[in-house]
Amino acid sequence: MHMSTNFSMDEVKVLGSKSITVESKESIINLVLDTLAIEKQLLIFNNSKNSSEATAEKIAMALKKKKTVTHQKELSQLSEQILKVMQSPTKQCRRLAKCVEQGIAFHHSGLVSKQRYLIEENFKKGIIKVISSTPTLAAGLNLPAYKVIIKDYKRYSSRGFNDIPVLEFMQMAGRAGRPGHEDIGHSVVHIKDDNELERVIKKYIHGKPEEIYSKLAVEPTLKMYVLSLVSMDIINTEDEIKEFFKNTLYGEQYHDLEGLYYNIFKVLKILKEYQFVREDDNYYVATTLGKKVSELYLNPDTAHLFLSHFDTFVKTLGSKYVSRQHVFNLIQLFSTTMEMKPLFRMGKKEEEHYMQLADDVQEELFVEYDPFEQDLQDFMNGLKTAEIMQDWIEEAPEEYISEKYSITPGELHFKKEVIDWLLYCLEEFSQLRKQFYLKNYFNKLRQRFKSGIKDDVLVLISLKGVGRVRARKLKKAGFGTLSDLRSATFEQLSRVIGDALTISIKKELHGETYEQDFSHELKQVEKFSRSSKPKEIRVREVTEVEVDELVEETQNFEKEKEEAKQKGLLQYF
Repeated sequence: MHMSTNFSMDEVKVLGSKSITVESKESIINLVLDTLAIEKQLLIFNNSKNSSEATAEKIAMALKKKKTVTHQKELSQLSEQILKVMQSPTKQCRRLAKCVEQGIAFHHSGLVSKQRYLIEENFKKGIIKVISSTPTLAAGLNLPAYKVIIKDYKRYSSRGFNDIPVLEFMQMAGRAGRPGHEDIGHSVVHIKDDNELERVIKKYIHGKPEEIYSKLAVEPTLKMYVLSLVSMDIINTEDEIKEFFKNTLYGEQYHDLEGLYYNIFKVLKILKEYQFVREDDNYYVATTLGKKVSELYLNPDTAHLFLSHFDTFVKTLGSKYVSRQHVFNLIQLFSTTMEMKPLFRMGKKEEEHYMQLADDVQEELFVEYDPFEQDLQDFMNGLKTAEIMQDWIEEAPEEYISEKYSITPGELHFKKEVIDWLLYCLEEFSQLRKQFYLKNYFNKLRQRFKSGIKDDVLVLISLKGVGRVRARKLKKAGFGTLSDLRSATFEQLSRVIGDALTISIKKELHGETYEQDFSHELKQVEKFSRSSKPKEIRVREVTEVEVDELVEETQNFEKEKEEAKQKGLLQYF
């Protein structure tokens, strides 16, 4: 374990290790260059997403000047892969791709899962040499890092900057020198001056880690586990319940057994009121509904919330015409659940907008704001989350969403996945209630959230290789149904979506007969593909045409949204 400092001198002082030659004013860059010089890999832990990205970009610039990057061909191909993860790469995607070209990547929850996977796998292969990350990378991953740099040991919270827990520090430091990857590891703590040195050594090097507390102490978690255990017939009688929980970490830490039992049976009483559990002569069993909730891994409070609004769902979402307001209401309802936390936060500059939105739509919502039950900030965060997710299924470009609401693609994709899960749960409840029309509606809404599309191109999105952008292109060109695509000529479709996708769609719609009927076109396209296939994939700059298309797409979306709002906000929704 070492301490690095930012002293202005000819060498960077590293406690307990050899001195490192200065090649930059940034001590972090010097440590990176020193590690790469001995052909080793390293992780850098930062206290925020922005810091992770800024650190990676600084190092990428330094490595570019040094011109010592290895695996250049593989890095170029990986950079292209990272760009292609999303149909329309965002600013963050392009920044990440440029860093990867130099053998360094940033890694945090703001990236989409496929990008994180590519970074992790290529770090394991030794193609990526440096990862600048938030502390999330410290948990559960066994990576071949020779050195770990803990750049920030403080983190910003509502109370200002505070020291991170000792346990978290140890978790990050422990990423260096993993068994099976390295025989030795070095962890470096980045500090500003000697004044910090004694305190950091005392707290983190010689300090004791914090106590670990059972999460069963949190009532929503306790409800989930009690329902799960009863549903699997692991605990059914009063004695079995007491004996089981007495031997848990929760029971060991609680000390007061009577108080512990009171909490558990209070939870069981709530589950009985929800009709998820029934009791016969002190014998507890899960109802059919309770078993379904447990199988879905859904929080019982969320399940109860959904079921209590089910008649409203049937009346509004189960009708032939579902308005945008109804969809907005549903997302806002989701935002009140534990599963959707943390919500997208409303910024200071957005307060006026969301206060006005609250006034306009509050009476229409499935869940109205209750000042005695809900924090105002949470309510406003819920409105912002609902607006973002509605923009997504109204085909707002991802770049537009990221820039307007100051969120990352990874955060957007995570919320999409949560909503997909909640909609699936509603599908299952609809099946139990025999509301098949409603079940079908929730299924279609899931497709809209997965692809970010309006309902008029749902049929097109089912085709292989057709995403939100290509589906809208086809619709605008007059090919809005499968019948339109079947009857279209090869040339007509090719002008809109290109030869390769035209062939794929025609084969999918016509089957084997297409290869016989259009053998000449297929031979021409295959000949062209062979002759024009590049030998090496290289990252390219975004063209002016693509920028103009993105700007036009964004302007059209904003124009449509504004025109709709002029007619009245409720009609807009």
